[in-house]
Amino acid sequence: MKVTIELQAYLDRYSPVGDPHFQVDLPNGATVEGLLRHLGIPDDMAQVIIVNNQNVGFEHPLKEGDHVILIPPLAGGGQG
Repeated sequence: MKVTIELQAYLDRYSPVGDPHFQVDLPNGATVEGLLRHLGIPDDMAQVIIVNNQNVGFEHPLKEGDHVILIPPLAGGGQG
């Protein structure tokens, strides 16, 4: 099944095509966790996972045509 991926911020380095927006072919029954493994993204690097405009967890099952946005932890703090 094909899903569309959008990697935010510095997660774009995990893109297999060099672009933060791409499609990936996954086996039927794949989960978000399986997608992260497929892309080589450590679990702690995907702090926010959005599938079709809904915040989901690692065990969320993916379906053909899903749009997945992966957002890394944001650097905190800053003085000012």
